[in-house]
Amino acid sequence: MRANALPEDADALLALAEAVATVLSEEQEYLGIGTEVEALLRARIAAATFAINGYLAVVAGAKKSAAAQRYVAQAKARCDRSVEKLRRRLMRSIGDLCRVVEEKDLYVTLAKHL
Repeated sequence: MRANALPEDADALLALAEAVATVLSEEQEYLGIGTEVEALLRARIAAATFAINGYLAVVAGAKKSAAAQRYVAQAKARCDRSVEKLRRRLMRSIGDLCRVVEEKDLYVTLAKHL
């Protein structure tokens, strides 16, 4: 991976997180899972999206500005950290879903939203 590259799976991770959040939202009453699970996941999605967009802006600015070049490493670290936190939150949310839904039903439900 290049030094300035985004994590390769960031887009896929965001898409999966959005699908899980949608399932949590639409099936909340059926699943009996509290709204905080969805809210925490959506907050982490927003934070990761913000960090990714910030990193991309710094990289774009670094091509034109020597001052921006000094912040590329910091923005990259923040982006990577935010994506990793999203990955952890997504795993917790999927864990919550798995506790109440059979594995087969979970795959069918998620596939409708991907």
